[in-house]
Amino acid sequence: MSSLIRAGQFAQVARQAAIILVALALPRLGIGRELIGQWESLLYVGYLLGFGWLTGLLQAYLVSVRKSKPAEAAAFSRMAVAGVGLFSLLLLALAAGLHQPLFSLLRLGEAPPGWWFFFVFLLTQWPGLFFEQVLLIREKPWWLIVFSGLSGLGFAGAMLLPLWLGEDLTFALSCLALLAGVKGLVILIWMALNREKSPYLPPPSDQRQPTLLPNYITTLLTTAWPLIAYASVGALVTAFDPWFVNYWYAGDEVIFATFRYGMRELPLLAALSNGLIIAVLPRLSEDASAGLLMLRNGSRRLYHWVFGGAILLMASSPWWWTVVFTDLFAESLPLFQLYLFVVVSRLLFPMPVIITLASPRYLSVFSLSELAMNAGLSILLAGPFGMMGIIFATVAADIINKLILMVYLYHSSQIKPGAYMDFRYFLTYVSGLVATYLWLV
Repeated sequence: MSSLIRAGQFAQVARQAAIILVALALPRLGIGRELIGQWESLLYVGYLLGFGWLTGLLQAYLVSVRKSKPAEAAAFSRMAVAGVGLFSLLLLALAAGLHQPLFSLLRLGEAPPGWWFFFVFLLTQWPGLFFEQVLLIREKPWWLIVFSGLSGLGFAGAMLLPLWLGEDLTFALSCLALLAGVKGLVILIWMALNREKSPYLPPPSDQRQPTLLPNYITTLLTTAWPLIAYASVGALVTAFDPWFVNYWYAGDEVIFATFRYGMRELPLLAALSNGLIIAVLPRLSEDASAGLLMLRNGSRRLYHWVFGGAILLMASSPWWWTVVFTDLFAESLPLFQLYLFVVVSRLLFPMPVIITLASPRYLSVFSLSELAMNAGLSILLAGPFGMMGIIFATVAADIINKLILMVYLYHSSQIKPGAYMDFRYFLTYVSGLVATYLWLV
């Protein structure tokens, strides 16, 4: 089990590390903030198009597949990867056909050159995320490490090598599209070589054809729809800030890039927390007590690394920020220091418990309340405080939303927060983070 957890976290880390490496390298390659803003715009569009439904389906898959027999799980997994691939094709084709109104709606101005290559990259990037979880479920940690590691290296190399050699953004994006083709081929070959016969019910006397057991699509979507709704609204919460910045500052790509570089989470935070959640979800489905203990112990270990890293980065940021991001993004430093407080909400884990042990049907309502809080606070604070006010609104709304979810979980299922988190360490580290920020400002 520990090797699978580490492999799952490595996959998340490899993906995030590749994105961070590209962000660090672009200013050093002599790329201007306008072109960097175009690249960040593509990442923003990709997040908005894919995060909600992918996250909901993935969480539903991890919960549902553990309730299946081994042969059923193999067929279930193949269906999930193929279904995600087909839906990705349809969604991206629709988005490509409507790309002009899409970029206009998001206040991004003209679509960056070569944007269609980035859509081709997403076409296998999204099914690839599901494929990684298939490897995890089928207990193939080394396959997962190799696949995710090479994917991360390929992503960074495809983007940075062409730019380093003097090519333009369009050529770099075409290299990403080529990487997408290679990943798609690898996934198809692996799935073809690891096929297992799907289970069938014996045919009734009045039928000639067997009946597939179970109805995988119905099973997955029944579990997934409230999770998709919650994650989709959550994606809108995250996407609101870049949209609002573009709206407030009339689509200025330089300001957009400054904001995006400041609104960066603690490196690898999402990878580590998502890796824990992905590993815990199947365990909670099998054994609630063991799963809660696993979540409590795992989150406590994350406190040491994540809170400790956040405090260290915040305290030292005046000395290393311009060294890492160059003077081009010196204005992003105060935004980054304030946005580091998002680790407080990221290390509260009511969601995996609600998904498996409570009713997730009202989750989208909580996300809508977070979106409303974020929008209201942003409108109030953007005038007097600018981008700092927008960052503060995001952090405050995110923390309040997680606290509301914890209260909901307690009242709906009588599961106390202490069952899945260690308050002593959590509150101690939060106090240290606040003290460090006050010392800086």
